[in-house]
Amino acid sequence: MEYKKLDNIFLEIRNGANIKQSSNKTGKPITRIETIVHNKIDLTRVGYADIFSDKYEDFYLKNGDILMSHINSVTHLGKVAVVENIDTDIIHGMNLLVLKSDKSKVFPKYSYYYFLTNKFRKQLIPITKKSVNQASFNISDLKEIQIPLPSYENQLRIVKLLEKIEATISERKNGIDLLDELVKATFYQMFGDPVRNEKGWRKDEVGKYADSMVPGRDKPKSFTGDIPWVTTDKLTNLGHLDKNRISLFLSLDEIQQAKSKIIPSGSILMTCVGDLGIVSVTDFPSVANQQLHSYQCKTELNNVFTMYCLSLSKSHMYRMASTTTVPYMNKTVCNTIPIILPPIALQNQFADIAQKIETIKSEQEAHLKGFEELYNSVSQKVFEGDIDLSKVPFDDSLLPNPIEVPTNKEPIDKFDVFEKKEVSKKGVEKVRSKNNIKGLEFGFEALRHLESWEQYSFKEIADSIIKYFSRHYFNSEMILNFLDKELDIQVNYYSSAEQKKNPQYENADDFYRFISTALTRENYFLQLEQVFYNAETENIPDISFTEKDLESLSKKDKKERSGIYFHVKDETTTP
Repeated sequence: MEYKKLDNIFLEIRNGANIKQSSNKTGKPITRIETIVHNKIDLTRVGYADIFSDKYEDFYLKNGDILMSHINSVTHLGKVAVVENIDTDIIHGMNLLVLKSDKSKVFPKYSYYYFLTNKFRKQLIPITKKSVNQASFNISDLKEIQIPLPSYENQLRIVKLLEKIEATISERKNGIDLLDELVKATFYQMFGDPVRNEKGWRKDEVGKYADSMVPGRDKPKSFTGDIPWVTTDKLTNLGHLDKNRISLFLSLDEIQQAKSKIIPSGSILMTCVGDLGIVSVTDFPSVANQQLHSYQCKTELNNVFTMYCLSLSKSHMYRMASTTTVPYMNKTVCNTIPIILPPIALQNQFADIAQKIETIKSEQEAHLKGFEELYNSVSQKVFEGDIDLSKVPFDDSLLPNPIEVPTNKEPIDKFDVFEKKEVSKKGVEKVRSKNNIKGLEFGFEALRHLESWEQYSFKEIADSIIKYFSRHYFNSEMILNFLDKELDIQVNYYSSAEQKKNPQYENADDFYRFISTALTRENYFLQLEQVFYNAETENIPDISFTEKDLESLSKKDKKERSGIYFHVKDETTTP
């Protein structure tokens, strides 16, 4: 693969305008070091200087520009963001470089993805100059760095491939966030707001119904045992402590020397210094540092229920905390946090639901980790030329000299095109059929090869789901069965391991994207709401299923029937 210096593929690499900014000013936004957040441009982190004219028009950011941090801490040096879809004037300010691509040689987002790699970060090390509080590199040294430059077609393919995996990662994260919101929604449905206590539950101080243990004052001097040492950064907020995230372990002698205590399994750990009210339940004995307070629930309290109650009482915590340099709650404040006391049976019911959702969440987090590993693997291999990109589609209109498509004098038969693309005969017959009795005019297999028809296909699928399930509840398995049995659509899944062997664009999990966007209101054709149905307690009395789904569910026990279900949002009642 050919390598080129940045100076040869960027028309301009420069610093921004030196403009004094103030918190009480308005006008056109001006970029700052902190404007780049998670490799995106965050317009809530910009400055202002009462600039309303086009005085700094030469410094306006344009689509395709790349911002790069060249003065920062060593960890954040080289952070980048690409300018996309801007609809306002943004002034490029000092302490961020802008790199303007020569678009005849390099596609802007290709270079952006390369700048995210560890390989590029390593290339910055020799040119980095360190001072007491920050590090930097100069433009002339940056221009000398060489990056791999494949053909323009392959640059576009690489971008398409990485964008697809990146989008899947983002949707997985959104799905996990939705599960968190589902647990909170279930809590509010069952108990109401524990602070306002509109349901009138008995209320008292948590310390009367839970014991507590205060960590030792001394930090252990060594870690040679097998009992986990828990610090605030190891907590999983509103979840169970993950032992795999803990790296330090104590022996009994080391615990005794530090005058610490072993916190029993089933305890609640809560931050009491700095960021207050981060809570986890621990399923194993552990030792906590000074910034954590622990509770051991008595018979009147369930630990998972109590964890959520405490988390929703943060306003009280900050009101009562001592404030010197950071907020701090002592043992008395921690034990006098007010808590509602609904019947323990109801608490246990909530804990059971939360645990089942957390199990699903753990599975989703494992899938997310797989996709993140896939991204890292693919992003490394594509820039080394180790992946066959020939089957990855790209938009040829983005080429510097778009490919001219020859016109044929005689019209091409649509079905001949399908057959040349090795579409199944079954798919071709569906396309030929104008009277598809199962609800789809076009075959899914054929649509996979016609990207311009993709949205239309999604609309047909969405309409069919709405019509079939109507006001019934359903889960992912039921949708898959419907697509398979009623519409003859085969939904293929690919494990991250399979994708690492053959990470092509079309291997993306489109079904997951279709459902997840329906839950986040990003799906134009379908909007769903998710609920947790507990068949043992019948927490949704009016729940209904299609006859086929009901027949399938009747063969399962109550525990197997419990889980996350969807229903189509009613447009007349849902905002």
